[in-house]
Amino acid sequence: MATRLVQTFVPDVAVAKVESILLELQDEGVVAFRHNLPGALTQFHILLPAEQLESLLDPMQAALGSYESFRAVVLAVETVVPKMPEITVAAPQQTEAAAGGQVKGDSTLLTNGKKSTKKSHRISREELLDDLTEMTKPATVHWWMVGFSTIVATIGLATDSTAVLIGAMVIAPLLGPNMALALASTLGDIPLAKAAIKANVFGVTLAFLVASLAGWIFDLNLESAQILARTDLHLEDLLLALAAGGAGALAFTSGVAASLVGVMVAVALLPPLAVCALMVTSGNWEAAQGAAMLLVGNLVCVNFASGATFLLSGVAPRTWWKKNQTRKVAVGMLSVWALLLTALAFFVIFAESGKAPH
Repeated sequence: MATRLVQTFVPDVAVAKVESILLELQDEGVVAFRHNLPGALTQFHILLPAEQLESLLDPMQAALGSYESFRAVVLAVETVVPKMPEITVAAPQQTEAAAGGQVKGDSTLLTNGKKSTKKSHRISREELLDDLTEMTKPATVHWWMVGFSTIVATIGLATDSTAVLIGAMVIAPLLGPNMALALASTLGDIPLAKAAIKANVFGVTLAFLVASLAGWIFDLNLESAQILARTDLHLEDLLLALAAGGAGALAFTSGVAASLVGVMVAVALLPPLAVCALMVTSGNWEAAQGAAMLLVGNLVCVNFASGATFLLSGVAPRTWWKKNQTRKVAVGMLSVWALLLTALAFFVIFAESGKAPH
């Protein structure tokens, strides 16, 4: 798991509150430095594992939120040399000498935490919100990437080229808005949900129009194996989309690079969307309906799996009253997705049994 550096300035009257919070994290691998500044201000530099960031920021916001000047800046850390030693922290109300604190000028080493025995693999909700909110903001580059990836995917589908199709998935920016929608449902974040829905609708519409335009201008081969494989919904397609959604959410919550997982999500969403547009352009409504059903099924699976992953990872609002409220919302949304998924699965089973020879 990655390491984070938290820097914050607090009034001297609030120093004891911060030290009390740090004492609670003494066994969680936290290293904290306090630097006394002119003007009755104190600066804290806190080094800790990324999975413990929420355990620090939540009580700090609760204790220091009333101070207008309070800010906590979180920075990613590439490496720490030497590694953090395993030394137990002493109580902050003790003297620095008795607590094992090391004084140098006006800087004090407050904690030199030992590694935690708790196993956690999730970054803080604040990092998740920042990462996914950024992916829902309208950006010219984002929409150009949607258009270019759709063109490449359409060519790959028509030429039956798996390599070209994979290349389109690499550049398709479809992961963020879907993960943001699942996170918004988990946290009850209405503004984020609206932004995610808007980004999804705009991206799907743009990709559909680009693929339709390509199908209208060029004489494409609509009988290729790659296209025909995406004109029907099968149970294995639902399984693929479930795995893609779960992997995408897990990548974000663990703080690892989600670019490769984004390829998997794009595989589930962009090709059936492009096939649906091509079939509509050619007037093949039955095939277009099958591709649309595949797209809807994949969207349902991605959102269900990612929402369940966020919920099981313990992602929740900071305050207890919001936790209770949003937990009901999150469970309700998951129930809706689960009902839709069940309906799609039964539809596939009945459709395939109807096609089976007697």
